[in-house]
Amino acid sequence: MTGNKKTTTLVIAASCCLLGSSFASATVLQLAPLLPSWTATGQGSDATFVRIDNQWHDSGVYWNESSGTYSATPGNGYVAVGSLSWGSGLWGINDFNAVMGGKVSPVASWSGRVSQINHGDGCYNQQWSGAWGAAQPAPIFGSGTGCAEGDADPAQANDEDNWLAYFTGYVRVTDEDLYNFSVLYDDGFFFNLYGADGQASLTRDFLNPRDRLGFEDDLLLSEGLYRFELGVYDRLEAGVVDLRWQRGGASDWWLLPPEYLLDVAEPGAFALFGAGLVGLGLAYRRRRTQAGPVPDAT
Repeated sequence: MTGNKKTTTLVIAASCCLLGSSFASATVLQLAPLLPSWTATGQGSDATFVRIDNQWHDSGVYWNESSGTYSATPGNGYVAVGSLSWGSGLWGINDFNAVMGGKVSPVASWSGRVSQINHGDGCYNQQWSGAWGAAQPAPIFGSGTGCAEGDADPAQANDEDNWLAYFTGYVRVTDEDLYNFSVLYDDGFFFNLYGADGQASLTRDFLNPRDRLGFEDDLLLSEGLYRFELGVYDRLEAGVVDLRWQRGGASDWWLLPPEYLLDVAEPGAFALFGAGLVGLGLAYRRRRTQAGPVPDAT
């Protein structure tokens, strides 16, 4: 079965032609590495996990009752979700930014290095690991609460809800080839891959059914380091984040191995932060259908 079609955004330098490349194609998009010819292996990426109070009511997301839609800005019938009796917790990327910006006091947090980006909560593993694959428990969780405590309604918040994760570092590419990246998420996320001449981005804001989202067009990447950042958030019930890649037009998604992930403290890499992230040009709207179960609406 196939998942729902999703909208993605790809931003690249206007000069990203493929002249002289053996992979030349009108549907292939090229990014140059921030640091070419990088040979050292990695050990994983930097990660931060945060959980906030389930009763937090200061969301920066807005709701329109007439249309049944969310917005990142107020006006035109949109009111703050947090002003509504049911509007507690995390609702979108605005809330992710508020938490990571220190505007919300966490009830639990953890920072360190993770070898692979594959994490979830007890509710996800209880209900969805068979369909989408098991996830490592996020390090802020203890015994692993399921989708409900006792006979409670699964939609009732518990101690593994309203959490987010942020990952950053570098993807190490050892051979020029066609690559693609995808994120399994629930409820929303953003993923940015930075090259010397632009960036490739995937985004899904607000609350969404779990899905795996990848780029419509493969990326032609050459040997070197590409900086990335990935943010994900979950409000209620199942939450998961899982970063995978494809190479050479393969159909299967594979978890990025630790040796292809470098944190920002790797020798010679930290100085690259912020380099080559300006001069971005054309924006492309793409759609891609990803393989996987048809997601539910929770």
